[in-house]
Amino acid sequence: MAERLKNSTEASFKPETVAQLCVEFWKLSNATKKAIERLPESESRRLKGQLNFSDRQLAMLVDQLGLKLIDFETEGFHAGLATSADNAGDYPDETDLVVSKTLEPTVMADMKVIRLGRVLVEPTKIEKE
Repeated sequence: MAERLKNSTEASFKPETVAQLCVEFWKLSNATKKAIERLPESESRRLKGQLNFSDRQLAMLVDQLGLKLIDFETEGFHAGLATSADNAGDYPDETDLVVSKTLEPTVMADMKVIRLGRVLVEPTKIEKE
């Protein structure tokens, strides 16, 4: 029994599995932040504190595991960026694009992509003088 538990535990700690767990927590945290914004201040204060604590715990654990969660929001989008754009096909190839929203962060370890992120892009806003 102990040997079977040991083998199942080892199998569950693959870097890809841990990366997926981190991404799912990240998505849940972002959804919770949006929900908290809709609550009155008197009701949201405690939830904000709990979420901030959980976010700090995630950051600490991710760091201990040697992982890094990367959010590319506001970055210029290009082929070398370690993320895929769900809507890049909506724009002509020559359009300069910027990441408008991160749907899932990229997870990296030792400069190696463990899990590719997902983003939405939009054309770069060019300021007119």
